[in-house]
Amino acid sequence: RAGRYRDLVQRIFKEEGVPQDLIYLAQAESGFQPFALSRAGARGMWQFMGSRARAYGLTHNTWVDERQDPEKSTRAAARHLKDLYKQFGDWYLAMAAYNSGPGNVQQAVQRTGFADFWELYRRNVLPKETKNYVPIILAMTIIAKNPAQYGLPEFQPDPPLNVEQIKIDYPLDLRLAAGCIGATLENLQDLNPSLLRYTTPKSGSFTLNLPSGSAQQFKENIAAVPVEKRMWWRYHKVASGETLTSIARQYRVTAKSITEVNGLEASEISPDTKLIIPIAAGRHAPGDAETLVFSRHPTRYKVRRGDTITSVADDFNVPAERLRRWNRIRGDSLRAGRTLVIYRPVTRPEPAVLRSKSKRPKKLQAAAKNAKKALPAAAAGQSAFASGSQAQSR
Repeated sequence: RAGRYRDLVQRIFKEEGVPQDLIYLAQAESGFQPFALSRAGARGMWQFMGSRARAYGLTHNTWVDERQDPEKSTRAAARHLKDLYKQFGDWYLAMAAYNSGPGNVQQAVQRTGFADFWELYRRNVLPKETKNYVPIILAMTIIAKNPAQYGLPEFQPDPPLNVEQIKIDYPLDLRLAAGCIGATLENLQDLNPSLLRYTTPKSGSFTLNLPSGSAQQFKENIAAVPVEKRMWWRYHKVASGETLTSIARQYRVTAKSITEVNGLEASEISPDTKLIIPIAAGRHAPGDAETLVFSRHPTRYKVRRGDTITSVADDFNVPAERLRRWNRIRGDSLRAGRTLVIYRPVTRPEPAVLRSKSKRPKKLQAAAKNAKKALPAAAAGQSAFASGSQAQSR
């Protein structure tokens, strides 16, 4: 998986002036998985906690979590590492502080008088996980550069991520976007991991990642769908044996409405024809509601004057019947001031919690023992992870 993001990380690290070998922090943190989640609540490839993410400009709201955006989170991680290096003057200590927080490392430096990771390691003044963390990253670096030396077979890395980006300023359902370009919903989810729902944000702009070569096709097909309908309408590719009547019944719309929006003059349609399906706002295409995955953690919403079941369901992108069921409500009216329980849709099952970083394979542990001798010089002629000397006042 590292191959998928290597070019992106190397480009950003070069732009930010961070040693290239620090890419292996992402291997240690998450295995390069944008959806990784720790027991403590850290998310994404670089395992940002919420407060640290906000400090580096990463947005987390009901629509997106940019800790899961590979490009934006990598930029934030590079700047955080650079700030830690400025604080400690040593890349090893910056790595340790990335793991345990700068406060713990600063206390260890002040207690011993040494701004040198290996001296702190020898004196056993760092948290156990942090003490192991830096050697593990160095070991990963060594093994990645010399796999045969450690008895590892040659492996084929994932191909680099190759996308085209479209900036949109309207809410868009990913299922409609997928229909525009003949892709799968899963493919678009994978390319847009920061999205927490099946739709882009309801307000503001969003940069949508599409498979390389599909941007023009997307623009042409999305233009046929009114902006205000892009949360609900769908594209349908006609299969052999299907008729307008059978398709209309499948989507619970009328054959006449399909004929009108597609400008058809006859009721006959050919296989492989791509049709626009005008699903009414608030309704879901067959299977949509059944395939939605909802968060295990409820959100509580206080009803405002003028709210209805339909309007709240629309705002939170949940089926109205589900909202009624969760709150034991009949009908559509709501009383202002009432608190509703809502389980937000998520784009996929909530991620498995990462295991402890201290439990690593034996080959990795063996390489970690020699990590102090580890790394070659970084670009610009500086040691990639230069050890510090005895601490000076900071």
